[in-house]
This record gives sequence, structure tokens and C-alpha cells, in this order.
Amino acid sequence: MRIAIVEQELQNRTATGERGRAIERFLRGLGHTVDVIAPPPALVAGFARHRFSLTSRLRRRLLRLRSLPHLWDYLADALEPRLRAGRYDFVIARNHPVAYVLTRQLGARAIFDVANVAFLESYHSWGVDLSELDVLYKKEMEIYEAVDHILSPHDIWTSFFRSQVYDSDKVITVRLGCYPATRRAEYRSPARLVYAGSYEYIQDPYLLSLLSQCSPYEIDCFGSRDPNYAFLPAQLRYRGYAANVEFLSEYQLGLITVSADRLRRHSPATKFPYYFSYGLPVLFPEWMEEGHTYSAAVPYSETTFVDVVREVATSRDRWQALSESAVATAHSLTWDRVLVPLARLLA
Repeated sequence: MRIAIVEQELQNRTATGERGRAIERFLRGLGHTVDVIAPPPALVAGFARHRFSLTSRLRRRLLRLRSLPHLWDYLADALEPRLRAGRYDFVIARNHPVAYVLTRQLGARAIFDVANVAFLESYHSWGVDLSELDVLYKKEMEIYEAVDHILSPHDIWTSFFRSQVYDSDKVITVRLGCYPATRRAEYRSPARLVYAGSYEYIQDPYLLSLLSQCSPYEIDCFGSRDPNYAFLPAQLRYRGYAANVEFLSEYQLGLITVSADRLRRHSPATKFPYYFSYGLPVLFPEWMEEGHTYSAAVPYSETTFVDVVREVATSRDRWQALSESAVATAHSLTWDRVLVPLARLLA
């Protein structure tokens, strides 16, 4: 079959980008013809000039439109001709802005691989314009109505999405995964903690800073940008960006930080399978529901963090048992296993 994967950008270094590349490899391994399509970077960069141009403002007044041109329409106009010309059997879109093209009649089965809920992401961001949010919500619902299938990254997220966002049998769980690690972490004292994974940015750097301030052990963090800002209560030990995550084998504990809003409490983390693949026990915020499903993950709060870390780090037997459980869990979450429901869907 001919399949198009539509991405926001071709070299996306976030967890979303890693999943997209895994899907591409998996489908090609099954013998499908796969094209990865993304809008030109210059097109996205030029949208702000287009949106606030004199032509756009005059058009809004003449046609009595409620708002200026929207990025999602702008990208759909650019992507639609190429997707039609490709005569694809399936089109898989992987980000909300480019997924809006699926509301057009493309002559292909439409799949949306959902990483988050766009309007809730905006709602929980700083200084959101609620009128713009309302436009975003309506456009997002158009996507869900138009597609044939919606891929969810975890059963917890599936339940949350169907109960509070869009209830439909279209929603199918296709888990986040990992590649088998080449090396495994070993027990060492004193322990070293790591905040890393395939995310390009830090979820809740303020919380990570608070934990670094009180932690009895060093916490290293990795990413494409230095996360240290003046407002943080303590400076983070930034170790730069690594092209792969093999450095995880040098640590003893993997760390996840995430805010406690409704969306994040129900959202899965790519870091879990990657930490597990290297045999790292994982410390996660107790309000994050996914963590409670793993025997190799240990919950913490701001008040219990120090005790939790010490309890795991000072006992070789405890650490070893968690590490063995982590490796077993990672084995069940390799990409060739978790993407099987997608293969069945295409068949």
C-alpha cells in the first residue's frame, strides 16, 4: 500500500518525532511504500506575515470573518495538492496543525496519531486568549469528526480522551515504545539521577529545579537548549544534547517531572520505555497515572522525594529488583510489538 505520514517538520527531535520515525521504519519493514511529508519550514515561518497582512485584514472585514487566517487552514491549503497527487491508500497525520488537512476529501483512509489534546495544551499554557482557544477547539473537533481512526498512545489516555474530549470507537490504543538498549545500567553508590529521553524540552523545569535543590544525589539533565533561567530556585546541571540515549546506562535512576494539571495527569511519557530499556528504575510524580501501572516505577511528591530516592539508591537488592523489572517491561514495549495494532488496522 501507499502510505503518507504527514509531519509538522522532518527533523523533529521531540518524542513525537521519534515515534514518527519508528512508525515509518515499521511500515516500510512490512513492505509498504511510505512517503514522509512536511510543509516547507519557510512556509511555516512566513505564516505570521501572511496572517497580519493588509490583505488578510481587509478580507476579514469584507467577509465579516470572526478571526484572521488560521495556521491549520494555511498548512492544509499547502499540503492538500501533494496528498491528492500521491494517490495514497492511507494518510497518517501526526500533529494537529498538519492534521487539519485530513478534513479535506483526500481519497484515502485518514488516521490521526494523537500525541496530545491541542485545546487543553493551550488552556494550560500561560496567558491563553480564550476566544482563540474556542476557535482552536472547534477546529480540533473537525479533525476528529473527519478521520477514520485515531491512535492513542496509552490506555489511560484513551479512557481520558473518550470521556472528556471525543467519545468514539475510532480511538485505538497504539502504545509508545522504544528500541532495545545495547547496554544496561549498573548499581553504583552514590547514585546518579538523569532527566533525559527523546523530549526536546523539560516538562515543568521549576519542579525539576526544586528537586535538584533538595536531592541527596546529583541530577543531570539533557536537552537541545540550556534550561537554566533566572526564575528557577536552583540552577540545573545541564549536560547538553545527545544524538542518542546510550548515556542512560551511566546512571542509576531515571527521573520524570510533569505538572499536575488534568491533561498531564492522564498523559503518557516517552521516557518510561527508554529509561526501562536501559534497566533504570524510574521516579515519577505521584499524580501521574501512567507511572502506577509499572512495577519498575516509584512515585514521589515534593515532600517525599528525598526519602524515596534514598530508599531506592541505598539498597542494592531493591535497586536490582527494580532494574530487572524495568528491562522486562521494556521488552514488552519495543516498537515492533507496540505498533502491531497499527499493522492490523492497515490490513
